[in-house]
Amino acid sequence: MAVQTYWIKVDDIDVKLVFKHIKHLHIGIYPPRGEVRVSVPFGVREEYVLWAVRSRLPWINKHRERFQRAASQNMQEMLNGEFHYVWGRRYLLSVEEQPGHALIVLEGDRLHMCVPPGSTADRVRQYLDAWYRIQLKNAIPGVLRAWEPIVGARVSDWGVRRMKTLWGSCNATSGRITINLELAKKHPESLDCVVVHELVHLLERGHGTRFKVRMDQAMPDWRARQRRLSQSVSSPGLWTPS
Repeated sequence: MAVQTYWIKVDDIDVKLVFKHIKHLHIGIYPPRGEVRVSVPFGVREEYVLWAVRSRLPWINKHRERFQRAASQNMQEMLNGEFHYVWGRRYLLSVEEQPGHALIVLEGDRLHMCVPPGSTADRVRQYLDAWYRIQLKNAIPGVLRAWEPIVGARVSDWGVRRMKTLWGSCNATSGRITINLELAKKHPESLDCVVVHELVHLLERGHGTRFKVRMDQAMPDWRARQRRLSQSVSSPGLWTPS
């Protein structure tokens, strides 16, 4: 039997039901606006699904609100007076037009951007993203040097790109890891945690007991770090299991 999908409404929340050949019901919240999606084993009655969703409404509402805050953060117009984050600290945006190349500097509590005259909001955002990329690329080598000996794994290569639902990813076969551009906005402890997470994945592909034991050995407070990262402003949504 093929996968079957339809929608129901629970307390004014649209919920997508996806019936699959699986053993257990799973509730997930997905970006960008916090869509509620329930994977349901074939044969489970809708009444049980409704009960399961209603029993998790506090958890669902908390994560939907976080995704909606993140979406609002990501839709900023790049105007003077907006707040933007760099390494976990909030800065007041100041945009000034001047001839020449774009220049971005941190001055006290301000993120000051000098951009070419006529730059659109999208272009200003591209300048800022390029600057974030530089910050992250400058930081990652030192983080790898610090944690590779502790984890006992080495990467063959690494890269940075924007990802919607993952803070990091790895290819255990090639030894390459990829880090989410958004981490330049987070506290440096989050970058450490994601790098360690991906290094451990080079040794353990799943998230089972052996993975958790290695994480405990390398970074005893990794669960608290993951929790703080998941609860931070403008988070894509990794580590929010039902």
